[in-house]
Amino acid sequence: MLKLLINGKRLIPPPHRFPSPIWYSSSRIISPQELNLAIDYLTKSLGFSQDQAISTAHKLRRFNPKQNPNSVLDFFKRSGFNGSQINSIVSSFPRVLSINVVKTLEPKIRVLEGLGLSPDEMIGLLSGPGRFLMTSLGSSTLPVIKTMRSILGSDENVVRVLKKLGWSRGLPSPKCLGDNVELLKSRGMSRETVSKLMLMYPGLFYRKMSSLEALIERVEGMLGIRMDMNMFAHGLYVLGSMSDEKLDAKFGALRSYGWDDSDILIMARTNPLVLAISELKVKKGLDYYMKELGYHPKFIAAHPTLLGYSMEKRVRPRNAVLQVLKDKKLIPDSFGLYTALWSTESEFLERFVEPFKESVPEIYEVYKNYLRIPTKADG
Repeated sequence: MLKLLINGKRLIPPPHRFPSPIWYSSSRIISPQELNLAIDYLTKSLGFSQDQAISTAHKLRRFNPKQNPNSVLDFFKRSGFNGSQINSIVSSFPRVLSINVVKTLEPKIRVLEGLGLSPDEMIGLLSGPGRFLMTSLGSSTLPVIKTMRSILGSDENVVRVLKKLGWSRGLPSPKCLGDNVELLKSRGMSRETVSKLMLMYPGLFYRKMSSLEALIERVEGMLGIRMDMNMFAHGLYVLGSMSDEKLDAKFGALRSYGWDDSDILIMARTNPLVLAISELKVKKGLDYYMKELGYHPKFIAAHPTLLGYSMEKRVRPRNAVLQVLKDKKLIPDSFGLYTALWSTESEFLERFVEPFKESVPEIYEVYKNYLRIPTKADG
């Protein structure tokens, strides 16, 4: 049986959590005098509305005009940021107004420019909780970018990873990144494969090494997916982001439709991403494939992408078209829906709709009822 516990130990770790930035954890509340100064500055210098200025000012712990926030705004303007971009950064992370331009802000911006980022592309990394701006350039930012570049092979790929992470996370710690890269290599993963994994699921490299190691063992032990298999990266992602309760509910849903554990394992090994599909969507798919079309669990397990298709926008419309063609003896009864589902929209229309629009005009109507394809009658 598939178990979520082995020898009393959790089979999969809980989803990774990231601590809140420490600079927002202080209990200090900005003084009324500083609050009024901040509101006045935001409305007059940045054109914030009163409500926006109040909301932004309350994110500050202190505000001292003598720290010359104008130098921050001037620097952003000189670096090519427009007013809207500057306002976005300040409203999300107002503490930027107190950052030293020469020591902190300018060196960080130059690093991002060196990666080929435009001001518009920098917004996400400079906004949010401010992790990027508040980490050390020499001991954190540069070592992480250097490690990423050595694995990913180019600055373009480094940027792809940063964007995929969602800028607000900032960069992983140098220790986590370095330890995880070495762990994967020590287990036989090539640099090229590590690069692919980082490009696909960069969030895995934020984990502590012990957490990633445990996750690797669980993917190999539970799903039987070895590190050298194509689906390994997907297995890491799925088991690393799903709680015990959700996974157990997914298994339970499959068993309630007559699936045994061997069927579930075949499906998981074929495409573990199916385990991330919502329980509701899985049940909806099983109702249609098994109860209406008579599909056997083993067929669905061997073709798990069936459960990922939209019932309303893909599966039912295409099956309705195929049924019309079968009734007219234009395609054999043995022709499978799965083949039609693999086709792109244009390919499906070109193969199963367009050739028959004269001889079987109702076929256009059948498909139109689902997807609103224009007909001659629509003018």
